[in-house]
Order: sequence, then C-alpha cells, then structure tokens
Amino acid sequence: MTLQWTIIAFILYAEIFVLLILMLPWIRPTMWKKVFNSRIVHSFKNFSNVYAYAFIFVLLLLFVDATREVRKYSHIDIAKEIPARADADAVIHMRLFRAQRNLYISGFSLLLALVIRRIVTLLARCAYLELAAEAAMKQAEGAGKAAKDLMDKSDGKETETDKKLREDLKEMNLKLKKAETDRDAMKAQSENLQEEYERVTAKLREYEVF
Repeated sequence: MTLQWTIIAFILYAEIFVLLILMLPWIRPTMWKKVFNSRIVHSFKNFSNVYAYAFIFVLLLLFVDATREVRKYSHIDIAKEIPARADADAVIHMRLFRAQRNLYISGFSLLLALVIRRIVTLLARCAYLELAAEAAMKQAEGAGKAAKDLMDKSDGKETETDKKLREDLKEMNLKLKKAETDRDAMKAQSENLQEEYERVTAKLREYEVF
C-alpha cells in the first residue's frame, strides 16, 4: 500500500480499538463524562469540531477517489485497452483489487469516525441523565420525608403547607418517573447502537485485508 493508505489503515485499526474501549460495559457513562471534562481533553475542545470535520472531509475525499478507481477498473475492456499484453487480465484485476481494498478501508474508516462521534454524544447525554435522575431521587426522598414529618406533627389535620408539600411531592415523583424513562430510553438506544457496532465489526472482518 502507498503511504496514505497505510496511514488510513492504521487509523481504521485505531478507531476499532477506541470503539472497543467505549463499548466496555463496566465503564459507566459518568466516568466517561469525567474523562471528557478532564483538563487534557478540555484543551482540545476548542478545535475538536474543526479537526473532526476536516478528518471526515479527508476520509470522504479518499472514499470518493477509491469509488472512482473501482468504477474505472470494473468497466475496462481488456481486449480493447491492452490487446498486446498477455498478462493484461492479471494487471487489471490487481488494480481492481487494490481499488476495492482502498474503498473498504476508507469507507469503514469514515463510518467508524461517525459512529465514534455519535457514541461520545450518547455517553455524555446518558451521564447527564444519570446525574439528573440521582438528584431527582434524592430531592424526592427529602421532600417525602419532610412531608411525612409535617403530617405527623399536624395530628392528622391537613394544612395549606401540607397540601403544598403533597403537590411538590407529586411533582417530584413525576420528574423522577420522567428521568427514569429518559434513562431507560438512553439505555435502549445504547443497546441498539452496540448491536449496530457488532454488525459493522462483523462486516469489517469479512472485508478486512491483512
């Protein structure tokens, strides 16, 4: 392979490694949020979008170029193009093989780059929802305890404060249920994303050139 395609191949292997790390089930989203908010990562955040879009644009150009090469060598009439060479068929098929290899490498690199960006976004959102759910649960427990204490002190007579606390408790329970629903939705979305990643990895193993 030429230098540029060797670099793209190494980038593809690095993307696979990063995806495997991101998909580890025992690393909680809150821990990833701490990593994303660390000082080292934060120093690159100002230019992360520029670098990401530039990287995706380069991969897209390489993918288009590889597609053009595949179409070029797939429609060559060997008898007309190179009639005097006996090994013309082998030469054309070798070039077609290289073009297809480059197409797979650039295509999967582009796909995994988009998948990684999406996974990072989902992990950050999932961490936010987990923290919000924990805060809502603590707040609901505190409000419930306070309401119970006041009701015990009022000797069974419901005052305006009791009504207000009851309404606040009901509102907090609704917020808690909504946070739990959002958390479950994020969990289901993460599971679907993991299934899609496994499917892409399986295809990559079929087409990967060693």
